[in-house]
Amino acid sequence: MTDDHGPVGPDDASVAELRAELTAARVEADQLRAQSRLQAAVLRRPLVRIGRRLDREASRLERTARRGTDRLRAANDRVGLAAGALGVRADLDERAAALRRVVAELPDAPAAAAASSRSVSVVLVADSPTPTAPRIGTDRDPVLEVLVAHDPRDPSAAARRAAARTSGELIAFLPAEVEPLDPSWLARLAGAVHGRTVAAVPQLVHPRRSGSRATAFDLLVRSLGIDVADDPEHGPRPMARAAGTAVDAGTPPTAVAAGGGGGLLVDRAAYTAVGGLADGGPLDAALIDLCARLRAAGGTITTVPSSLLFDHRPVARRAELVEPIDRRSPAWRKVVETNGPALTRPVTGGSAGRGLRVAITVAAPTARVAPQWGDWHLAEGLTRSLRALGVEVDLHPLDGADALTTRAADVHLVLRGQAPVRRTPGQTHILWIISHPESIETAELDEADLVLVASERYAAHLAGRTRTPVEVLLQATDPRRFRPLPSDPAHAHPVAIVATTRHVLRRSVADAIAVGLRPAIYGSGWHQFVDPELIVADFIPNEHLPAVYSSVDVLLNDHWDTMRSWGFVSNRIFDALACGTPVISDHLPELAGLVGDAVVTYADRDELRTRVDEILADPVGARRRAAIGRQRVLDAHTFDHRAATLLAALDRHDLAGER
Repeated sequence: MTDDHGPVGPDDASVAELRAELTAARVEADQLRAQSRLQAAVLRRPLVRIGRRLDREASRLERTARRGTDRLRAANDRVGLAAGALGVRADLDERAAALRRVVAELPDAPAAAAASSRSVSVVLVADSPTPTAPRIGTDRDPVLEVLVAHDPRDPSAAARRAAARTSGELIAFLPAEVEPLDPSWLARLAGAVHGRTVAAVPQLVHPRRSGSRATAFDLLVRSLGIDVADDPEHGPRPMARAAGTAVDAGTPPTAVAAGGGGGLLVDRAAYTAVGGLADGGPLDAALIDLCARLRAAGGTITTVPSSLLFDHRPVARRAELVEPIDRRSPAWRKVVETNGPALTRPVTGGSAGRGLRVAITVAAPTARVAPQWGDWHLAEGLTRSLRALGVEVDLHPLDGADALTTRAADVHLVLRGQAPVRRTPGQTHILWIISHPESIETAELDEADLVLVASERYAAHLAGRTRTPVEVLLQATDPRRFRPLPSDPAHAHPVAIVATTRHVLRRSVADAIAVGLRPAIYGSGWHQFVDPELIVADFIPNEHLPAVYSSVDVLLNDHWDTMRSWGFVSNRIFDALACGTPVISDHLPELAGLVGDAVVTYADRDELRTRVDEILADPVGARRRAAIGRQRVLDAHTFDHRAATLLAALDRHDLAGER
């Protein structure tokens, strides 16, 4: 079909997009084939085969050593507990007398109208199917039923199943090992659950134990609820409130993060609204998880110091005296990954909210190699700018993506590399696509809360692929590092390029050599492609780059095919211009809109030679043009600008969490 202007077909934008997609697919296929050939060749090498066998043997020895270390640690814990108990034997009679006085002076239980107007179901979590039940309450307590939950492999699942069979308006979760110190303990708990207070926690006391079961905390507080400490180095840490202190039943009820496995009374309607107990692991972890969800829904967990229970559950480790859950355990990891930053947000009535916390994951595999990754330094620049705005930032390579500190941050910002990083349900998950557009799947986009893209063209393309909001966040520079410096003779070259090969001869180097230029090369992987005399250094630290840029007469730059096809402007453009360096790059339509004519572009080899000769013939004019480009960068393309844009996007999409 035709009209007066020729054939009718897709508009120019559609054609350009289709070409970009085809280019991306071709590049991805080429890269996969090259990587496959390289991996196969490497794996065939004798030294590599030997190395892999050594790695397997080292892993086996490491597992064996870890088991031995765990056994030694357990033995040390037993010795430590026993030694601590020996040191307080003389104090136990005095502690017992003080505890009797506290119980004798307990105020009257709440009035029957307040405490007993609602029925209570008790879920007794036991190691035995026929446990000896504790004294549940008085004859006046409206206890409908007591159900035993018994499953040593999964106590929380057993408790959930038992709770589903109850019918009381309040549900009490108790271990069979508790012993009330006062008959009205349950009425005191029930009287505290009303309004926004959806759960109440008793005061647990260590009993007087004998022999190897004794601890230094016997006849002192085991817990008055659970706090979750905000440990920026190791992640959220469960802590027993008031552990090891003298029992005081007269302190007023206060909000607390959670109740633990020693006892919790919860409003059934609130319990049902948040989905009840989760399966998997010890009751302590399941109840902390439940309380986190209750708080996230607007409820409050309160302590009831006058509700006193002996907790006869054994203490196996010294750490258990203050930490009810091993924070290295899979159960605690599950709690953190399910609730994320909600765990460490202040409880109702607590201190003011903390600042925004952002975890940034970079594709560099480990901290040891991270300095050799350009994305790492880009993330460092953004980190410095975010911190200057009061944001707490945890920057880490790929092997830190699953750390508890990462999973507990309010926002997880992933600088997307070649592989995806999984999200966890308790936090905001943001992708920042700065490279490798060919590797992004729609499912990954849909799973994120926000997608940021370092290309307007690709952002527009993705907006049609995903239901997730997509915004533009270009790359940038840190002008505190990248700034004009005096020329260093060691780096004074007429023409230079800073780049790695990724196993191919890059276009800018191939074109330069083809027209008789001899660029000085900084970067790895070039020995198989060029005259070794051209290679100045296989690696140059990022902090030394400003000296290189400031010393060369002209810097060559190019873009990978997929980056050029989708309009991703190289970060090196911003860094070099911030140093006032003349830059020649392959052509990208986006460059003119960002920096005007500060960057000279070329279309073919002959034009590259012409542009280089022009700059070398007029260095003053070239520097003047670069200075204009530097000002354009300072005005709009620093990490301070990007940090402000990021925070504005979080607020605009209501993704910053509760602060």
